[in-house]
Amino acid sequence: MRAQTTIDFAIGVSLFLVVVAVVVAFVPTIFAPFQGGEGSQTADRIATSLATETLGRPAEPYVLNDTCTNAFFEQMSTGADAPTTCRFDTTAGTTRTVFTLDASRDANVSIRTLDGAVAAGAGGPLTAGPPVPETRSVASARRAVSFDGETHRVLVRTW
Repeated sequence: MRAQTTIDFAIGVSLFLVVVAVVVAFVPTIFAPFQGGEGSQTADRIATSLATETLGRPAEPYVLNDTCTNAFFEQMSTGADAPTTCRFDTTAGTTRTVFTLDASRDANVSIRTLDGAVAAGAGGPLTAGPPVPETRSVASARRAVSFDGETHRVLVRTW
């Protein structure tokens, strides 16, 4: 009987160690989708800034100024001069410089209709920044805004 007790003990301890190893290995990955990284914080910061002050007035958050919004996207796409009364850097030529991102990061910004299509502005589609890469991790943030009297979404994607 004593020999059997030692074998049972060894099997029990081995199973316990395997279970503990599995739990330690897989529990962190369960919570990974809910943890925002630096990219999601950057996208969130940019989206909030655009929706509450940069493309509108702080007194009326989430209501975009039509003139400054159109000027922002024209400046990013064609380099056209924006009115100096707008609340963004009217000398910047890229989204990276407007949002002061470091050289390893970039952003794509667009105004979209509720069905997901890119909204059209006075100077063309309301989208700015380089195309979103398909081979890198991309974080996004959305804000519902009023633009041109209708509800739209500001979509910011960073990588």
